[in-house]
Amino acid sequence: MLQPFQHAAATALPLEGTASWTRCFTDRACRVWMLLAGVAAISVADLIMTLTYATSVGMIEMNPIAHAIMSTGSVWLVVLWKFATAGLGIAILCRFRRHAAAEIASWICFAGMVMLLIHWMSFNTQIVGYAEELASLADSGAPKWVQMPAVEMY
Repeated sequence: MLQPFQHAAATALPLEGTASWTRCFTDRACRVWMLLAGVAAISVADLIMTLTYATSVGMIEMNPIAHAIMSTGSVWLVVLWKFATAGLGIAILCRFRRHAAAEIASWICFAGMVMLLIHWMSFNTQIVGYAEELASLADSGAPKWVQMPAVEMY
């Protein structure tokens, strides 16, 4: 017979008798949550890296909408834009997390964010070698170049 506290703990688990770490192998909604948590974490890392470079040495921004927002010079507008767009996508996929299409879309988003993370890691290891090129781009007024005013972010 279960004790009162054991019964409460056992009924709180969605899959009784299943180890919590194996739950995501069989539960689509759990897999989608985990993938989207990864997307959110990498999105925050991308935002930090973007703001770090944009407010220090500057950077080329190929996304025309992001470029326009960054050209305003408002860090908070960039943060709001990033959270709104990433948040909307994550919210939509969370809403439909029990559907196969949402899981496929979540895998695609996660893979894309991992590729972006790899790009940032590669860029960070090679940035020292690009000092002259970055200075040249900053001075040339290249159309996609963005440099935002430095702010205290942390």
